[in-house]
Amino acid sequence: MSNGNSTMSTTQSVVKPATHTRWYIVFMLALGTVVNYIDRVNFGVATPTLMKEFGLGATEMGVLMSAFFWSYTLTMIPVGALLNKIGPHKVLGWAGIAWGAVTMSMAACQGFYSFMVIRIGLGLTEAPAFPANARVVSVWVPKRERTFASAMFDCSARAGNAFAPPIVAYIIALWGWKSSFVITGGMAVIWGIWWLMTYHEPHKHPRITKEELDYIRQDEVVKEDGSVHAHHIPMYRLLTYPVILKAVIAYALYLYIWVVFTFWIPTFLMKAKGLSLKEMGIAASIPFIVGVLMELIGGKVFDKWYDKGATITMLRRTGMGIGMFGAALFIGLTMTADTAFWAVFWMSCFMGIFSFGASNVWAIPSDIAPYGQAGGVGGIYNFVGNFGALFGPMVTGWFVDHSPYGFNGAFAICVAFAIVGGILYIWNDYERLQPKAKDA
Repeated sequence: MSNGNSTMSTTQSVVKPATHTRWYIVFMLALGTVVNYIDRVNFGVATPTLMKEFGLGATEMGVLMSAFFWSYTLTMIPVGALLNKIGPHKVLGWAGIAWGAVTMSMAACQGFYSFMVIRIGLGLTEAPAFPANARVVSVWVPKRERTFASAMFDCSARAGNAFAPPIVAYIIALWGWKSSFVITGGMAVIWGIWWLMTYHEPHKHPRITKEELDYIRQDEVVKEDGSVHAHHIPMYRLLTYPVILKAVIAYALYLYIWVVFTFWIPTFLMKAKGLSLKEMGIAASIPFIVGVLMELIGGKVFDKWYDKGATITMLRRTGMGIGMFGAALFIGLTMTADTAFWAVFWMSCFMGIFSFGASNVWAIPSDIAPYGQAGGVGGIYNFVGNFGALFGPMVTGWFVDHSPYGFNGAFAICVAFAIVGGILYIWNDYERLQPKAKDA
């Protein structure tokens, strides 16, 4: 339908096209996220080895784990603005090359302070990944497929956690900890070059068909010149919208929980449950393998529900509520585990339900952002959210070093945050933001 003779809607184009270029793009994002997380969490897998070689305590390792998030968090706002301005092609491609190079340089570290410098550098270079993912999905995938597409790149973070323990532990056992950083960093450099060579925006992609482009844009209003009509909201105004404020606080609580388990599961299984390095390499991967499968299932389930008439708000409230409240239950049961078997079992249950709900977590910036602004909204989302990630490893390290709290004290904080985060997620709306009168 025309809009003042200047725009036309593509909402009638709902028949799936024969081509699948959009899923190739999502696959590229997913693969990049796997590499991103392997390079992010290889430090956690190497933690017991590094503690022994350099004489570092749990509190010091917690600081080094959190150092990544100092720069990662502070970089989110400029990264979001940069994505809004020049798009994800150059930003994400060069970021991949950069974080790979920084990861490789970790092999040259000689102690606490050199590790801190490199961890800060890694946070700086990895920062564009998730906001860029949200930006790409927002323009390449229609609402009816967006939960599964977002789940594909978000579950790839769990895949990175699943692959990292056995891969990194095996490399350390064969060639030492330095080789683990060189090899995993090289993977990122290769991926970044591939992205620079092959990514294009939808309307510029050499393999896109008119049918697939119309399908991708079925939720948008397209101008007669082929561009998409959008209502821009200045980035500095985004946090004045209650929808975004509640979402980012809830995401901070979500990330606190996620990062505690991402970085501390290997040490928990070795120090608290008595597993060897090789045993830990297998056991630590099991919860994340479950998480990958459950997040993909969640993506399909919630997209099917959308096709049957559920609103975006209904999907996100239900999914995130299930994930956060389920996490509280199973983290609590992990605290009762008296053997490694039951610890891994309950952590797998936790990661499964947490991930099932989290199929929605990175669809949220794509849903609520005005067209083309998901990079900026994703930057805000990750900026505030990563304050949870910043404090999680340090707080956990303090609890681990101080009797009688230990890991159970750290996990109790996660239970409380899961409950509060679940309440915030279900007490929110997730339809696309319309600018206030002062922002229009």
